[in-house]
Amino acid sequence: MKQAGLDSIEIAKQNGSWTILDEVEELIIPTDLEKAFEQHKDSKTYFLSLSKSVRKMMLASLVLAKRPETRQKRIEEIIKKVHNKIH
Repeated sequence: MKQAGLDSIEIAKQNGSWTILDEVEELIIPTDLEKAFEQHKDSKTYFLSLSKSVRKMMLASLVLAKRPETRQKRIEEIIKKVHNKIH
């Protein structure tokens, strides 16, 4: 690998983008989404029944939100999608 590539890796490690999706890959549910699931009966059970790829897509959308407002909106969208499938 050339120096430019090595430099890019080092920058990514410093700014967090190197590991930003690690928890998504491990399918770790963030605290704020967990709290939303607690408020909506059976939503977590349904979420966990989804394929790993669908769950990763949903979790990645949260992690990649730049603003808290966007993250909250995406949590609400996840809950709405899950809730609609349950009822």
